[in-house]
Amino acid sequence: MTLVIHHIENKEMTLQEIYRALKKGGKCVIMTTSHSRIRKHVINDFPGVTAIDLKRFPSVPSIKKTMIKMGFRNVHYHVVQHGEEYMPKDEYLERVRNKYISTLTLLSEKAFQRGFKIFEHRIRRKYGTQIRRILGFDFVIGQK
Repeated sequence: MTLVIHHIENKEMTLQEIYRALKKGGKCVIMTTSHSRIRKHVINDFPGVTAIDLKRFPSVPSIKKTMIKMGFRNVHYHVVQHGEEYMPKDEYLERVRNKYISTLTLLSEKAFQRGFKIFEHRIRRKYGTQIRRILGFDFVIGQK
């Protein structure tokens, strides 16, 4: 699963079904965003987004606990960092304006517009011409 688990309402049932469908020795790999990564993301300057994402994304320990409960073994967490990128500030602002992450679509249009004005002000004040983003993924892996 790649950035899916936070969209699933019944995580236990989903993991139970994945476990059932796997062959013995098969692996379930969940790519997610850890709470630590959420707190460090550039989008944190957008009012309210961090609180929404911390509620939406299950913590890595809770995913591991649920996987173990469903019968997975050798459950572990792995971080893959693959560098960084620099994006022009205006390009990043345009991505946010177009609601490139699903969290932004959860805001009312009024809340989004109000938040975007604050976000844009913060970003223009905080960064030069480029925004540095550390690229990485958080994986939780379990085996049947």
